[in-house]
Amino acid sequence: MSESNRLIWFSGRECVHCKRLRPVVEQFEAETGLKITEMEVWHNESNAKLMREYGDAIRKACGGELGVPSFYNEKTGKSVCGNVALDKLKKWATE
Repeated sequence: MSESNRLIWFSGRECVHCKRLRPVVEQFEAETGLKITEMEVWHNESNAKLMREYGDAIRKACGGELGVPSFYNEKTGKSVCGNVALDKLKKWATE
């Protein structure tokens, strides 16, 4: 498992929810100065493997499912998922 402090966005290239979320992520980055690392998991097995490594936290936040869009904070070990509002994304990233 990685030992960094990245904010990760697990996404799927064709995921309509991920596409709708992109402006929120861009606004988050512009307003906070923090970077969210997007990792596409539908066509990239190494990214999908990392998502599975963080699967317990993601499933807990996502009602038992491991899907996209989902976010994982390597510093706190916490996850949020779905069409996340900007304020919720900020709280997740900075707590």
